[in-house]
Amino acid sequence: MPERAPARGALAAVIVALVAASVLLGVSALLGWAQLDVREPLRGIVAVRVDGSAVVPVLSPLALLALAAVAAVLATGGWARWLLGALLLGAAVAPIVAVLRVIQGRWLTGAALAAAQLPARSAPVGTTTVLFAGPALAAGGALLVAAAGVALVARGHRMPRLGRRYQSPTARPNEPTPPDGRFWERMDAGEDPTEWGHPR
Repeated sequence: MPERAPARGALAAVIVALVAASVLLGVSALLGWAQLDVREPLRGIVAVRVDGSAVVPVLSPLALLALAAVAAVLATGGWARWLLGALLLGAAVAPIVAVLRVIQGRWLTGAALAAAQLPARSAPVGTTTVLFAGPALAAGGALLVAAAGVALVARGHRMPRLGRRYQSPTARPNEPTPPDGRFWERMDAGEDPTEWGHPR
């Protein structure tokens, strides 16, 4: 059918977007987001560098969610894909908002100080330096997750599911199960036991 090719292309695009998003978000969680000088009561002025997972703790879980969503997309269909798309859309909001707030130096300073777990009476000295690589990767990954969510909500019901031959016999209720005693005999004879419809 002519509709199958675009549907398969859309499914492939969603999978690629989710895998790429998982990589970007995972790397962003490891990279530094902010660097600032802090005056501590005992050590004086020290340089503090805070990574993305400390500033935005949701980055690593979202990276794992994007990777798990690949299997979920292949295994589900219909309303389940719609729910998965809505979940991805909702999960992408937090990192996008965080990246937008990075522009506000005061918010990033507060988040960095809270994440660094500094001693009491520690105070920042000067301005906070934003390390833009981490926020940029987080924004790209979150946008890819959101795009995959939109695609699943809008067109997920049209995308193909995992091939029927890879499903278990219990997932194919309309097809008879072969007799237990002949399963291995068919394999020895060079037949495909997953094709129940062929002549016995």
